[in-house]
Amino acid sequence: MRLRTFAFLITFLFVSEIMAQEKPKLFINCQRARCFDTYLLTELSYFTFTRDQAQADIQILITDQGNAGGGRNYNLNFIGQQALKGQGKVVEFTTEQNDTESTARAKVLKNISQGLLYFVGNTDIAKDMVISFPKGQPIANKDIGEKDKWNNWIFGLGGSGRFDGESNKKEVRFDGNFRGGRTTEKSKFSYYTYINQKTNSITLKNKVETAKVNSYGFNMLYVSNFAKKWSVGGLMKGYHSIYSNIDFSGSLAPAIEFSIFPIEDFNKEQFRWIYQAGYRRLDYLERTIFNKTLETKPYHQVTSILGYTKPWGNFSAELNGYQYLDDPDKFRVSMELELSWRILQGVNLRLYGIGSQIRNQISLARTASSNEEILLGGQQLPTSFDYYTSFGLNFTFGSVNSSIVNPRFSGVN
Repeated sequence: MRLRTFAFLITFLFVSEIMAQEKPKLFINCQRARCFDTYLLTELSYFTFTRDQAQADIQILITDQGNAGGGRNYNLNFIGQQALKGQGKVVEFTTEQNDTESTARAKVLKNISQGLLYFVGNTDIAKDMVISFPKGQPIANKDIGEKDKWNNWIFGLGGSGRFDGESNKKEVRFDGNFRGGRTTEKSKFSYYTYINQKTNSITLKNKVETAKVNSYGFNMLYVSNFAKKWSVGGLMKGYHSIYSNIDFSGSLAPAIEFSIFPIEDFNKEQFRWIYQAGYRRLDYLERTIFNKTLETKPYHQVTSILGYTKPWGNFSAELNGYQYLDDPDKFRVSMELELSWRILQGVNLRLYGIGSQIRNQISLARTASSNEEILLGGQQLPTSFDYYTSFGLNFTFGSVNSSIVNPRFSGVN
């Protein structure tokens, strides 16, 4: 025991000496989160920032996740490197839906500053620090023990509009939604209703062609955990879509989920499987290619979600399989992949792709629309697959110093 204590003191004194000689270099590793990088560079200019992860003394891995209240749950993972290797600290905090950008970025700065205290609080750098506390007598936290009159229920109402046009074409779009739910540690209930109205028109040879693509619907789900890695619940969905030839489609299905990793670590790693099985009723606008105007079909669906957020970057994959039980030949399988990888100093690779094999287009209308209406996005076309992919490779070289911010002429084109 004495030997361990002595070794710890020697390590601490050595690290303190290193830190006293030079301010630690920081590397902000922002993983798909609102990090306000430029603001941090400006407000933490006391430190040296580096764009080379390997040269940093302290790496700050920042992740966030949306919460039930409309805000973000942040996780700041401070990773010691070089002489500080082996040291680390995690800081967690929450922003609220009503927070302005100024408020949110101030919270990020405050919590990063608190995390840095763990590394510099016992070094000579501490002499440059200014710490302040609110004046007056401490008061009890009003939130503690206060009854929530809404009992964790949260509601939201939103809408938007868009007008886009040229001499011979225009697009008008209106969207509205109403959402709500209740989230606790044990269970979650949420619902989302929406309406979308979109009108596209184009003028060809003095003739105006117009396509209206309207849709509305709702989604509801309830889930409750009954074991550490198991959850059970159900999903209900209904929608109307001119594009898909759906007058109204409704579905109801119980579901079960299993998480390979602890669910509380989902911000760092997750591997979940969700299975659902139920019935779907389809009422069509026009008679389909299978000579149907109304039908009810049993179905099942399996979803697998894998995700990692690490200092080197992030990787996520989602696999979905959907099949009609009374007609196994009617199915859809889709895969979505995303990778952001910091390969080495200054070299970043980004990959994204999603693709589907489609065998379940049972709602296709027997009567085809005009070529103009199809080109304007007014009707779904038969297909056996779809895909979308993007990729990028970025190489940055030169000085590793990234502490300087100069906003002059920014935004000019």
